[in-house]
Amino acid sequence: MFQTLRSRLAFWHALIFAGMAVVIFVIAYQTVANQLLASLSEELHDTAVEFSDLYRTGGIRDLREEVASESLSHDGDRFFARYLDAAGNTLMVNHPRTWTHPLPLPDLQGAALQWFDIIINDGGERARMLALRSHDGGWIQVGMSLQTYDTQLRQIIRIFVWSLLVLVLVGMLVGWLQVRHVLAGVDQIRRTAMEIGEGDLDHRLVLDRHGRELVELADGFNTMLDRIQRLLGEMRDVSDHIAHDLRTPVARIRGMAESALMTRGEYAPDGEALALIIEESDRLSAMINTMLEIAQTDSGVTTLKKQTVDFSGLLQDACELFLPVAEDAGIDVTLVAGEQPLLIDGDAGRLQRLIANLLDNAIKFTPRGGRIACAAGIVDGWIELVIRDSGSGISDEALPHIFDRFYRADHSRSTPGNGLGLSYAQSIVRAHGGGIEVTSVYGEGTTVVVRLPAPHLV
Repeated sequence: MFQTLRSRLAFWHALIFAGMAVVIFVIAYQTVANQLLASLSEELHDTAVEFSDLYRTGGIRDLREEVASESLSHDGDRFFARYLDAAGNTLMVNHPRTWTHPLPLPDLQGAALQWFDIIINDGGERARMLALRSHDGGWIQVGMSLQTYDTQLRQIIRIFVWSLLVLVLVGMLVGWLQVRHVLAGVDQIRRTAMEIGEGDLDHRLVLDRHGRELVELADGFNTMLDRIQRLLGEMRDVSDHIAHDLRTPVARIRGMAESALMTRGEYAPDGEALALIIEESDRLSAMINTMLEIAQTDSGVTTLKKQTVDFSGLLQDACELFLPVAEDAGIDVTLVAGEQPLLIDGDAGRLQRLIANLLDNAIKFTPRGGRIACAAGIVDGWIELVIRDSGSGISDEALPHIFDRFYRADHSRSTPGNGLGLSYAQSIVRAHGGGIEVTSVYGEGTTVVVRLPAPHLV
């Protein structure tokens, strides 16, 4: 899911949104906690001052009655009060039954106002205490459980967690919708590019309400398409002119040589030269046609005549066609293909030439007594063709250049050919949206692997 830009942007949008919410909560939580604690401390201070004034005017009896009343107002188990004389003796105490831990005494020689934060029982309940020196040198201690304070903070945290979950979900949804709107123009550019890649050069981008940046990108994209279309049109014209200008004189040369050979006879002194001229003219014409077809296929000028083709059937037909040639050369050819058809949307004629070129190469460079194995099947959702021979192989120096036009390795220069076979095979495979790989061990053999998309795979 996170391989798409839309998902990643939506995720980061929600993450940043949640991070900002956490920062704001921490600040708000700390502020609220400090305010609650300050309010509690102020209440304890006011109570201690009130008890001190009451003790000065009414004595220990009035103080005990006021402490009892104050304890009832705090449910008895949350409020602590104690009066110590100047020597530290306890004269009055209100000790909640849940406060089981020992409680600290004030420093008799210390400051007149002393604060204590303590744990009051085994359950970890906390309390805050205040010790205030009275007029006669004694000490009034008051304390309050922080249970209510902690409960309020836990409630705040609980509310925040649920709020954070809602914020994250809303943030992801809002982020996804925003990114979807922003990337809608990019998706349209992608679809247009794919249509153009399939040969529809007349298609143009129209982006409205997608932001100035994407509109400017679309204008630049359309300008580039106009330029490409003009260049391809010019290339098509040049290709037609080249085809006409080269084919015509070659055809004339061949025609004149053939006429002269027929007139003078095969055994005339120059008959062998005339036959050689005819043969080389045919070879030159085939080379010109292949060069033009490679250029047109790579540039997208030529449109593939696609139809649903059984690739397995094409391979079987090609093997049957080349089998007599292989037998004459003393080469054993084996074919492994499943009974199920391997359906592909492609140009049957060009796919036949692809297989024929690869088989022809394998036969050329495999010595007598060698073997050629052909196999076709489905691998990882792709139609895979493998042609493996036990021929002379390709050197490590030559292997990176085998798809270059007119390239021929040193050991193959004595073999008939023009160095265009693999270039043409590569152009056909690329035009069908596939890939071709060649691996070889010099002196042991070569393996060619072709992968083509299988849209009809169930």
